[in-house]
Amino acid sequence: MNPLTSRGFLAVRFAATAFLALGAPLTAKAQEAGSDATPASASTEIAPTALILAREIVAIGYPEEDRETLFFGTMDQAVDQMRAAIGPSLPSDDPGAVAILDDWILEYTEASKTVLRKHIPDIMAGMEEAYATIFTVEELRDILTFVRTPSGQRYFELSPAITGSKRFAEANQRYLDESVALLGPARSDLMERIDAYMAEQKASKGPADT
Repeated sequence: MNPLTSRGFLAVRFAATAFLALGAPLTAKAQEAGSDATPASASTEIAPTALILAREIVAIGYPEEDRETLFFGTMDQAVDQMRAAIGPSLPSDDPGAVAILDDWILEYTEASKTVLRKHIPDIMAGMEEAYATIFTVEELRDILTFVRTPSGQRYFELSPAITGSKRFAEANQRYLDESVALLGPARSDLMERIDAYMAEQKASKGPADT
């Protein structure tokens, strides 16, 4: 039997597909809390004063020297949860195949970090423009006042830890586990639809065509 078509390697190929399909992070995203309120400014035009304030907020809230640690930590946490989610689909009797997958995940994550590293400045610039566009100048001044306080600095510093907290992480892990479990039946359903379509196409052709 071709080792690349063995049960172990097929399972690993499926797990790798699941890893990518369910959002193993190629980049990390700085996420802001959502709101039902309409943004203060729906215009894409940015007031110079608003942008100055937004830049100061981002500079204090996300110190440049800490940004890689922040982004990479978020990435590592997401990768760990995805690896845990695809665990049940891996072959218990083929540790060699599983080792290949784990090595691939590690290499893929490190390569993704290299890509992310060069994009962080642009991502942060986008965040600055988002702040300047969404909030009014008055709101930005209020936010900046808060960010300058010890509590404000601690809020930004610990915001990423929220996704790593036990309750949040457990809830997210359950979501990932169920999402991965759906991929198997979904793949089978897709193949059945494709097979049915091909059978219909074959049946619709005359003997001469076949």
